[in-house]
Amino acid sequence: MADYREHYGEIRATGASVAAISVDPPEKSEAVRQELRLPFPILCDTERRVVQQWDIYNAREKGGIAKPAIFIIDRDRSVRYHSIDTTSVRVPASEIVRILQTREEARPARRKLYFPRLADFIRAIRNATRFGVRSPRA
Repeated sequence: MADYREHYGEIRATGASVAAISVDPPEKSEAVRQELRLPFPILCDTERRVVQQWDIYNAREKGGIAKPAIFIIDRDRSVRYHSIDTTSVRVPASEIVRILQTREEARPARRKLYFPRLADFIRAIRNATRFGVRSPRA
């Protein structure tokens, strides 16, 4: 999500908005939003309805979480582009900016392999200690 923070201005300049969705409760999502200094909201789907309906639900991890995914929804509410990714391979925000700027039709986006840094592992351990390792089931 920090990648989207870095490209937020470019995304907004195309007329698009950004929102994240999480299965975590509002207070936990807000803590993450503040920690990462995200300028966009994190919507809470604690009952896991949206992530299941959009087929991005990962029941095998942490008691059930959302898979990393991107959806570009046009003004007519049709999905113009979507990508359901993995933890280690994702479509970078710069690629989403390119898609938004060119208004191109769905074409495979260039994905980027993410290697966690030591700081990412430390933050994950700190968050697991602070917030717990498993999300409660709805």
